[in-house]
Amino acid sequence: MAPGCPRHLPTLGLEVWAPVSTPAQITAFLVAIAVTAVIAYHLSRRHTAAYHRAVVTAAVHAARRDDLTGLGNRTGFHAALADVVGRRRPVAVILMNLDGTRAFVSRFGHRALDQLLVLTGGRVRHVASAAGGSAFRLRRDEFAVILDDRVNAADYAARLVAAVAEPTEILLSGLSITVTVTGCADVASFLPYADGDRRLAIVRADRAMRVAKRAGRGQTAVFDPATMRGPDATAASGAVECGEA
Repeated sequence: MAPGCPRHLPTLGLEVWAPVSTPAQITAFLVAIAVTAVIAYHLSRRHTAAYHRAVVTAAVHAARRDDLTGLGNRTGFHAALADVVGRRRPVAVILMNLDGTRAFVSRFGHRALDQLLVLTGGRVRHVASAAGGSAFRLRRDEFAVILDDRVNAADYAARLVAAVAEPTEILLSGLSITVTVTGCADVASFLPYADGDRRLAIVRADRAMRVAKRAGRGQTAVFDPATMRGPDATAASGAVECGEA
């Protein structure tokens, strides 16, 4: 019987059209199935790879983020500083430390301090963003900002101190109360092609912080190598401890 001819089904007395597939048609059909399977396999692999990349990226992001304030943490700070140094870009590091946190906790409690830190972190982020920089929380009451060295870092340090000193409302036992705190800030510049070890930026900033603290509450200081000398090489070996949580 020729292809495409009607067939008779004697048991049912029905006439149907039953085209017969040629070898070429069967081959084309099998090739289509194979191609579809290959495409589905590669799409699945791409999806899996993208998923794993997303998971790894999220894990790295979480590891560099402070859980309380949402700012970068100490790990994120060192990673950001290393990235800038690797690109041979001069930067300025600002450290800011709140004044009198022990007395604050004694009076209002740890939960109140956490609220204060969250609000302070938001203000630090705002000032850093205005300067095109990045904000971090290094330890309980210490924050850091990395700025491009071309901006006036001393001016932004003063802005940080002023922002922190603004009255802040927190909830205490269901009641809203207004508190006012102060903080000291310091600035240290770092030139990757001249200074070498990036940890020197933290050492120098910490040295300037001590000067600011000695000057009183709400003070700022800029690292001056002429007046704030010290064993940089020795101090740098322990600089990673600066900002321990």
